[in-house]
Amino acid sequence: MNKSLLGKGWSPTQKLGKKICVVPSDRCFVKVEKAISQKLSDLRDYYQLEVSEKFGQVEWDVSLHGDLAILGVYKNFEGEDCWDIDLEIFSLARVLHLLGVDGCVLDLGRRKSTLVCVEGGILSRYRVLLRGGDYLNSLIDPEEPQKAERLKIEKGLELKEVEDGLQGILSNLRVDANTPILLSGGGARLKGLRQLFSRLIENPYCQPEYTGAFGASLKYVVKTPYPDFVKRELSPEELRWAGFSLVGGLLLFGLAYFGTERLWSVEPLREKEKTEFKKLFPNAPLVGVSEQVLSKASKEESFQLSQKLYELSTKLSPDLKIYSLEFSKDSLLVKGEGKEEVVRGLSPKSVKKTPSGTLEFELELR
Repeated sequence: MNKSLLGKGWSPTQKLGKKICVVPSDRCFVKVEKAISQKLSDLRDYYQLEVSEKFGQVEWDVSLHGDLAILGVYKNFEGEDCWDIDLEIFSLARVLHLLGVDGCVLDLGRRKSTLVCVEGGILSRYRVLLRGGDYLNSLIDPEEPQKAERLKIEKGLELKEVEDGLQGILSNLRVDANTPILLSGGGARLKGLRQLFSRLIENPYCQPEYTGAFGASLKYVVKTPYPDFVKRELSPEELRWAGFSLVGGLLLFGLAYFGTERLWSVEPLREKEKTEFKKLFPNAPLVGVSEQVLSKASKEESFQLSQKLYELSTKLSPDLKIYSLEFSKDSLLVKGEGKEEVVRGLSPKSVKKTPSGTLEFELELR
């Protein structure tokens, strides 16, 4: 996809970008339900136990959309040279979101069939069946699959074996012929298939075989609330530089302000003063600029967040992973994960053992 930052639009492109691997639907588990909390950290704690008990050591993520929690899990998937991953269920749902319609995507593949339905622009349900084109071939001629494939392409639903087999697939997927349907996958070209549905959705952007890949390519183009499986980790070096940059920026601004006001006439500098102030503090009103700068650059200013970040950077080691920072009043709450012997040395506020043997921790700096 080509994305225009100025026009806030996008268009298909033939250029190669970063590779996003799509996890097949039969290796995914997705759940959409009412959220127990509006804090993402609480949701992660809640689903950690459920996922480990049901699936063991797997990759998972959760997101929050209004009052809904969206959980995504995948296993037994090793993509090659993947810059990012996307679950096929989310990829297919994202296409309907782009087209601006509610309905279902019926993806008929070679070894499986998937139904993904969207209501109100959000995934509502899905179903996966391990029967696809190869299964239909086995009904036509189990001894000669190549011959069966040729007959299936030539005659489609004219063959009773194909018609009966397909009806069985649709029944198991609980497909409603009156629901708007987007046909996807190689099986979408099956002769006579389109006549089974009264309300077909058309996708003008790609061929049916590429629907899943197209949906994955929209991951960073079309805003959807699905989990992205991106671990947000802050290193000790990043924390240290964040603290230094914040303090240094304010000090440089203060020095520039006091030096220029004493060397040149006041009036020409007022406009420059306001311009620079707006760059550094875009949300502050342009009223009493001098007083605001003095209060921000005062020697008595504590710069609490900067100090807490610097203090935190001195406590951390490369063995720790930091997932979130929350600053409120004079307290910095840090959440992360690390080896038990390292975490215990931090004197954390609370700890929780993970299935891999590490400790998740909360550290509070006051």
